[in-house]
Amino acid sequence: MPDIQEGAPMGRGDFRFWTPPAGFTVKVGPEERPVVLPDLPLPLKRQLQTGEAPAADAIGSSLYDYLRQFPDGANNRQYAELLRDAWPHYLADLGAMALMLDHKEVDPPYVKRKINALKILALLEPENAGLHQQIGMACFHLALNYQEMSSSRQHLQQALKHLHLALEHRPGDPASLNLLGQTDFLLGDYPAAARSWRQLHDHLAPSPAREALAARLERITRAGMPDHPLVEELEAVGHALELCGEERFAEARLLLDQLEEQGELPRELPAAEFYYLLGVCRERTGEPAGAFDAFSKALELDSDYQPARDGIERIQGEKGDKA
Repeated sequence: MPDIQEGAPMGRGDFRFWTPPAGFTVKVGPEERPVVLPDLPLPLKRQLQTGEAPAADAIGSSLYDYLRQFPDGANNRQYAELLRDAWPHYLADLGAMALMLDHKEVDPPYVKRKINALKILALLEPENAGLHQQIGMACFHLALNYQEMSSSRQHLQQALKHLHLALEHRPGDPASLNLLGQTDFLLGDYPAAARSWRQLHDHLAPSPAREALAARLERITRAGMPDHPLVEELEAVGHALELCGEERFAEARLLLDQLEEQGELPRELPAAEFYYLLGVCRERTGEPAGAFDAFSKALELDSDYQPARDGIERIQGEKGDKA
């Protein structure tokens, strides 16, 4: 019986790797169809004992769980192909999962699960431009989620990778070009952003959208653009959130005050969440008037943003108690 072979990877996360000997066969499905395993390390969810071989179902479930946790790992295309050939029901689960998560709230854990499911499907269809576009779009929006801003750069780099792949297999696609331009803009590569937007502009029919894009191109190609990539300010907001989690509100307020006064983020990407966070920091550091102003700005951007409305009512209630 085969066991863990010398020289195989020690493991990753909760997985250990087992390399089957040449020609090792498992029987899968109700008909017990024989499948020859590839001669490469396979992830398993538990350590094998000496002389022990894993059951077929254990190999299939381990491959599935590994790919969902580490969709960018080495040998993943071979793992996905093995899953398709021997345990195809797991791929049906992935498709259903991606579809289901489209209809859920956009909380980061759901978005990450969707991205990983799409990445596995893209391993099997590397030339599917639509899959790469969906991954790029999901990564881009994840980068702008306030809970994920400390990792904005990594999410944007992933978006960049998959949008380039989408355009490689579907050149000139308007949605991918626009999103690629936005991604490059946030990363501070203004010439690259201008190239994508100019290509998009030249293919658009006369319309308000074309005029807005022309104005953006004029701005991005002239002097006076920020001397730092906007992603740095996204990361700064992420750091402020971490400081709030540690109840270091004075430090977080200082950082957010600087962004409001000197940064580009409130103007380039105005969001109620930014001003709400600023308001909370001011409130927690004894600046109710400044907090009220920040909560009011949040409501100007989104009149239905209930946390800011609650903040205003809280401050007004405290004023009433002191009267």
